[in-house]
Amino acid sequence: MFSQYVQKLLGKSFVKTKPIIDAESYDTLKSHLQKELFQPTDGSKAFFPEETALVKSIRSKTAALNRNNITRTQAYLAYYNRNPEVHWAFLAHMVSRNGGYHMTDLKSSSMTHLLDSAERQKFFLFLERANSAIFADAFPQLLLYEHSKQKELPLRKYLPLFHISRFMAPIWESFIKEPQSSLLTTSLIINEQRMLQERVIKRTHHGEILRRLDFQLQEFLGFTNVIFPYANKKDGLHSLTGLTVERFADPKQRIETGKFLYELLFQPAVFRGVSQFIKEVTHTGSRKDYWQTIYTSDASASKDDKIYSPTLHDAWSDQIFFPPPSIDWFTKESQVEDLQSSPIIKKVDLTNKVLENVKHLKTINELKAFF
Repeated sequence: MFSQYVQKLLGKSFVKTKPIIDAESYDTLKSHLQKELFQPTDGSKAFFPEETALVKSIRSKTAALNRNNITRTQAYLAYYNRNPEVHWAFLAHMVSRNGGYHMTDLKSSSMTHLLDSAERQKFFLFLERANSAIFADAFPQLLLYEHSKQKELPLRKYLPLFHISRFMAPIWESFIKEPQSSLLTTSLIINEQRMLQERVIKRTHHGEILRRLDFQLQEFLGFTNVIFPYANKKDGLHSLTGLTVERFADPKQRIETGKFLYELLFQPAVFRGVSQFIKEVTHTGSRKDYWQTIYTSDASASKDDKIYSPTLHDAWSDQIFFPPPSIDWFTKESQVEDLQSSPIIKKVDLTNKVLENVKHLKTINELKAFF
């Protein structure tokens, strides 16, 4: 059963869930994962020249596409278009779009009087560090799987070279044998959030910044929304669904949030609408992408009472990526339990709520500017 956090998201006292895989398959997978805890992690196996070339190619491609939020977001979508059975790539694309909005929000006119430049820089560096760490961990896995479709690869042999958790080896082996998109997606959600917690949040100063996000940015209404534009409205605005993320610092809650977003995004009506949106709108990081009548990305133009929301390229320069420590998060049998179930949810339209948040935030800024 899901926690009180997910119950709060859905506004219900009880959240219905469904199994990700059947009970027999879960027991078998759990047994395989438990055995992984006692296997040594060995990345020193011998490789043929063509294998070494493949590893080098994946490292090079991952580094090139990990340059910034724009390149990561485009990479996830391009991958999904080539491999539509990997639902996680589509979810990652949409979450990455939101990551770009959060980065540019820090330079938007709505934040001018709420955070000083030093605070904005700290929050951006945290967001960039977290998102680039996830990409560096996940994308080599995706590329290895893609290569395995063309030529059989022993993924278990390659994964340690990229410091991928032993948790993922049985998952990929299961997926190659019997593609179950929901199992792979949930597993990647778990892996990336646990990896982030162990390698970045617990072992760098960014952990403190994340804890501050839990309360400091809640008052900056809209900053913590994860939104999916899924339909056009007559007034030129895209209708939005999604949720407001809370308790950033708790990895369990981030995992449950990821499950929620996955179930929401792949509901037929939402999926159709979001798919149409991403075909029509190239990601720039500016919230103008989905609400042109409210936001503008032109800092010098007459705003006509619009909120300045810059593109990512105008807001922030590219950052050097420093690989996090290669610590494996998978250390306890109980961590497998997150694979048991996912929520049964209905779409909630957030359009009016987000509009109210925007109006409220503009009022706060006008008052602070006046005084």
